[in-house]
Amino acid sequence: MAPSTRWVGESRDGLRRLVSGRFSRYTSLSLITVPVGYGLLLLARSIWDVNAGLLNLVVGTVITPPSFWLYRRFVWHERTGKGLLAEMFAFWQLVMVGALASGALIAIADAWFGARGLALVAAGLLGQLGLFIGRYIWLDRVTFSSPEA
Repeated sequence: MAPSTRWVGESRDGLRRLVSGRFSRYTSLSLITVPVGYGLLLLARSIWDVNAGLLNLVVGTVITPPSFWLYRRFVWHERTGKGLLAEMFAFWQLVMVGALASGALIAIADAWFGARGLALVAAGLLGQLGLFIGRYIWLDRVTFSSPEA
C-alpha cells in the first residue's frame, strides 16, 4: 500500500525540522568550542614560541575528544552502529581539515606579520569560515549517519 501524500509531506517536514534543529545546535555548540580552541591556542602561543599554525594542529588534536563528546551528545544523539572509535576518528579528521585550513592562514599571519592575539584568531576564523557548512553536512551525512539513512 503506497503512503498517502499527507504522510510523505509530514515526513519531509519532520526531517526538515530535525535537520534545522541539528544545525542550530551545531552552530550554538560551535559558539562554545571555537572560542575555547582559540583560547587554548593563544595560551599555548604565550607559553611556547612555536609557529602558531603548528600549534593550531596540536590544539585541534587536544580538543578533539571533548568536542566530539559534546557534538555527539547534544547534536547527533542517534547511534550509528559504526562504533565510537570510528566516529571519533572521522570527527578528528574533520577537525584536522579545519585546523589545516585555519592553520595555513595562522602560520602565514604569524610568519609574515608577527601576528599575535586577535590577529591570529581572525586569520584562523577566516580559514574555517568556508568549511563550517561543509563540515556540518559531512558530520550529518557521513560521520553520524545511521545505517538506515
